[in-house]
Amino acid sequence: MRFGSRTIIRFSNYGAMVFLVTLAFSSDPVVWFFLNASFGFFISLMGVSVNAAAVMLQKQISINVMGRMHAGWSLGAVAAAISGGLATVFLSLEAYLLIVGVLTVIIFEFNLRWLLSPAEDGHLEEKATAVKRRLYQMPAELRLLAVGLFFGIYPEVAIIDWAAVFAKDILNVDVALRSIPFAAFMTGMIAGRLSMTSLARKMHPHTMASRGAFLAAITLSIAALTAGQLAALNPDLGLLVTAVFWGLAGLGLAPVAPAFFSAAGHIPGVSTAWAVSSLSLFNALISIVAKTTMGALSEGVGLSLAFFFPIVMAVGSGLIASNFVKRARRNELDAAYPATGPISIIVTEDGAR
Repeated sequence: MRFGSRTIIRFSNYGAMVFLVTLAFSSDPVVWFFLNASFGFFISLMGVSVNAAAVMLQKQISINVMGRMHAGWSLGAVAAAISGGLATVFLSLEAYLLIVGVLTVIIFEFNLRWLLSPAEDGHLEEKATAVKRRLYQMPAELRLLAVGLFFGIYPEVAIIDWAAVFAKDILNVDVALRSIPFAAFMTGMIAGRLSMTSLARKMHPHTMASRGAFLAAITLSIAALTAGQLAALNPDLGLLVTAVFWGLAGLGLAPVAPAFFSAAGHIPGVSTAWAVSSLSLFNALISIVAKTTMGALSEGVGLSLAFFFPIVMAVGSGLIASNFVKRARRNELDAAYPATGPISIIVTEDGAR
């Protein structure tokens, strides 16, 4: 709100890349903790700023100019995973992270010219009309949207965190096949995000989000209940069923986050930047508790039953979306980024992965 999103994007990118490169040069756990926390601070600041810039741009025009931003983000995550895996075979970690940092700075500097300047992005007008609040003074509507958004995002996070474990422990498939359920989920997510603009012409975003969340809850439930039994009969059959239902889950979850972010950008008296940053901070904080809970449930009742933790959240997100996301706009569904992250690789003492 003080400097505009372009300035924040630029300097947070510098900070993030500096600390990313330093991660490769430290083997001390305490030092590495602070380096990684600093990297997380700057990369989160950049992500929120990019998202706020997208929302504020879209609010100024009537046509959709974000052009499949969600699918692009997901494709970028997949491309980064593939290129990173290949690069680490031929390069040292130090060289790899240095190349990533330099290329990221160069690409962002090249693209910054097309971002709205602080005088153009609308934050000054919002600053003049927004009500100043502390973080704990979030309006009730924004708090509800924050909860619904988290409920909709966490199933994505759970699959990112646990896909490799599910394929190893539940499906018992070979190493080469363990990425297939994760790939199927991401494929469904990309397909859903490519379809949002056209689907929005036929139904309101809050309807898309609620039905999508319910679809994800149903398909994830079927996979959780049947995958283990089918894999015991035939591992390939269990893998196929999981891939199909996880792909449908990704398709259903695709419109959830965009609808919540769009609705949050239209709460009276709340600036876009404040709304977006509040939602992101709430999700980051509560994710710590949710990730810990998911791990404890997996250890206590087994991974298949533990998946009903994010499944219940998906149901809750669908209920909130159907009743409280009616401020979302059809032309803003490409204005928020999805959750992305690296897929885990499990290494045991005998070298199996």
